[in-house]
Amino acid sequence: MRLNALFFTLCLLVLGSSAFAQTQQSSYGFLSLSGRDEKNNAVITWETIQELTITDFNIQQSTDGHRFETIGTISANYDTLAIRHQYRFVDAQAAADGKLVYYRLQININNGRTLYSKILMVRFDEELEEKLSFYPNTVSTSLPLALATRYEGGARLQIVDAYGRIQQSEALQVTPGNTFRSIDVSRLPRGQYFAVVLGDGLRLQQRFFRQ
Repeated sequence: MRLNALFFTLCLLVLGSSAFAQTQQSSYGFLSLSGRDEKNNAVITWETIQELTITDFNIQQSTDGHRFETIGTISANYDTLAIRHQYRFVDAQAAADGKLVYYRLQININNGRTLYSKILMVRFDEELEEKLSFYPNTVSTSLPLALATRYEGGARLQIVDAYGRIQQSEALQVTPGNTFRSIDVSRLPRGQYFAVVLGDGLRLQQRFFRQ
């Protein structure tokens, strides 16, 4: 594996306390994960919140989606003044490993536990099928949103009830590729809803249930 061809950058965002209130349902402070093709490089980004229990992240790659190998490690940032932390990892010339490359994060916790993120698929030289999905689609507190798109730019996520009324709305910054994000829906009454992602020429919709 090309360890000497890999590099990463780390960014910090300091936000108000309201950001924590909206996302406190996320386990171990993990908020979102995305991956995309950028000039034959695989760009992996993720975001955490209040990550005091996390020691580091191992970035793992696979060409078959089953056997993963660690290709880099990033230490967690312990800046207690920062509510959110954003990370970025670039697997240089990843397209050389195939047209479809898989990635995941191994999240190491300070109590000795190890967690794994969802698996990302980064496609090279292929048209990405645009899709909005959830698994599971019946939730109680947190909606595991999965977005696949070639769209880039500002968008808006709306939660709409069965009568077409907007119950929840928030801004999204969308990048091409696959993105996973946890959406807090704990304040919604029980019932059927639709999640709608809207952008300039982009509209993706999917149904879910709040139990």
